[in-house]
Amino acid sequence: MKKAILYTMVALITISMIACKENKILVTYPESYPQIEQATVNETSIVYGDSITLSVAISNELTPLSTLDVQVVIDKSVILDETYRTKGSDFALDTVYPIPFSAGSDNMQPVKVYLTSINVDGYETDTIINNTIVNRPVIEDLWVVPTVGTSYQLTLTDAENMIYSVDELDYGSDITFRLATKLDKFKKVDWTGLVFGQVGDMIEPIDPTGDPIIHSDPSLVGITGLTFDAYNFIIDYTGKLLEPVNTLDINNDLTLVIMAGKNLMGGNVYFGEGMEVTFTGITDLANSLSPDYFEVTGANTASFVGPTAIYMVYYYIDGNYMYVEPQPEVIYPEALWICGTGFGRPSTPYEVTSSWNWNSPFDYAPCRLISPGVYQVTIYGDNTDGGAGFGTFDFKFFFKRGWWDAEHEIDASTYTLTSPFIGRADTGNTGNVNGGDTTFDGVFKITLNQNDLTITLEKIN
Repeated sequence: MKKAILYTMVALITISMIACKENKILVTYPESYPQIEQATVNETSIVYGDSITLSVAISNELTPLSTLDVQVVIDKSVILDETYRTKGSDFALDTVYPIPFSAGSDNMQPVKVYLTSINVDGYETDTIINNTIVNRPVIEDLWVVPTVGTSYQLTLTDAENMIYSVDELDYGSDITFRLATKLDKFKKVDWTGLVFGQVGDMIEPIDPTGDPIIHSDPSLVGITGLTFDAYNFIIDYTGKLLEPVNTLDINNDLTLVIMAGKNLMGGNVYFGEGMEVTFTGITDLANSLSPDYFEVTGANTASFVGPTAIYMVYYYIDGNYMYVEPQPEVIYPEALWICGTGFGRPSTPYEVTSSWNWNSPFDYAPCRLISPGVYQVTIYGDNTDGGAGFGTFDFKFFFKRGWWDAEHEIDASTYTLTSPFIGRADTGNTGNVNGGDTTFDGVFKITLNQNDLTITLEKIN
């Protein structure tokens, strides 16, 4: 009997212990609110680029503190938003916050600091500190300071709009520089003053670790003028415009380069739409120039039919052929590009040079925009049976020169193609233009028309 009673007591104790484990103890506190005993910003007047010093002391005797939210706001713009963990019944914070100088910053702006202290029960106390006024730094002098070359002083030409200008620059079409308010004895940047540089795509104040401003405009012979909007942080450049070429000497105007193990003469050339160009150092223009960009007008002259722009030119010496393509950054809709296998330049001796690569003009070909939504490219193609109903003449249209994602490629399977060409829809090759299992070769003018969703392949040779 005693053993039975003992077993019963043990069982009851065990059940009680399990019940205690299963039911968590809820700790409650009397209703109370955090007390912000101190909330001050020492500075009353600052300049953008300076800092404010925040001191905060908070207590809550009855309920533990949880968090402190801090927001610094200038003219409805939140320039800082932080949350601090505030354990226990007391919390103190002494910190410094920089106030950035950015585009559109106005004078006489209140710097408002919003504080929200919350305890573990969710009760909160708010306060605002707004005893600080911020103003723009005064820019009395401003200089263009190149990393290499002569520094030039800008003049305040429009005080109301904070516009500074200089029109006596003597730089090339590329310039790397900073804008500085102070110079040292060598007329280089004095970092004790305000300095502007490049931050991403923006012009902003920088320290000595910041990047200079880099600007390139190959359409200019040289940069001769510069205007700085010191309110919006915008720079405009002026200079003498480069004139489209009317002569091109392959040996003197281009530079020897080696690509894909082959010798080429390459360089940037500014072609003008409708401009006739006289060529030196190149023979048989009808066979040596891209029919997508030139119309031969004489023994050594041809008219450029592409849009006026600076193009990359590669003259393949052994093949006596001049590749012309837009600059690498030119993308859809200004141009399309094809890459794939089974094609090459549209000139004799015909040769397949392409591959699924973007390393050299032998691998790919640009498509010229000939009217809204319509693109043209002329290439030599050689198709043999690749098996499974697909041929080796196989390529795809891309929105830029280089790999992108599937959303930036033309899906040829949604277009109507000239027979025997097909738009592949098989897994891994969806969207490719393919010659099918028919054997053929020749020079093809290929037209992609987005208006009627057709891809026309016309054999011209």
